[in-house]
Amino acid sequence: MDRLVMQWMAHGLIDQKKAIDVEVTANQWISDLINRFMIEETEYKDLKLHDILHDLVLYIGGKKYSHASATEHTHHLSLLGVDNAEVQKHNA
Repeated sequence: MDRLVMQWMAHGLIDQKKAIDVEVTANQWISDLINRFMIEETEYKDLKLHDILHDLVLYIGGKKYSHASATEHTHHLSLLGVDNAEVQKHNA
């Protein structure tokens, strides 16, 4: 959860100057998302998208974005038709 809160802050979703307590604000948001069945807590206290929402995101995103998973067996990955500036933007 801490990593999620840090990402929200990095993207400007939680303003440290305006939020009285960033952790309290983030926990309220997380509780709200859980109550709306958008995310769920795993047995390891991690958070994940609800299965139906995850499938929807993959379906919508699949039309615009590609996904490749690198494993310890991956030695080379080639991205064809991708602007180098876009790759650098996502690696930042």
